[in-house]
Amino acid sequence: MSSDAWATLCATALSLNAVLGFGYRVYRLTRRGPMGDVIGQAILGVLLAGLAAAIAVGAGWARWAALVYGLLFGVAVMPIWVLAVLIPSEPRAPDYAFTAIYWAALGLVIVAALLA
Repeated sequence: MSSDAWATLCATALSLNAVLGFGYRVYRLTRRGPMGDVIGQAILGVLLAGLAAAIAVGAGWARWAALVYGLLFGVAVMPIWVLAVLIPSEPRAPDYAFTAIYWAALGLVIVAALLA
């Protein structure tokens, strides 16, 4: 694959995480989740959308920022979230689906950021 294709894949995975994360937090809000999570995820979603746009227009720094995001969330944030929030909340199928897709998209962000 060309570096342009990897950049497109990276931007797409970032956009997926932005939309998926916000949608999941709204879903959790309907199940008595905290409003702070929705607001925090909305802010993260805007940052991820901006990062995806920067990658799409070819900003070289953006792929390094995407790599940092992917590694930080894949290695630190998501494992802590799974242990502290997901497991104690008696997860259902949507919780597992969100977790699997979000983590897979983080993996795509990491690989695509390295190869873009």
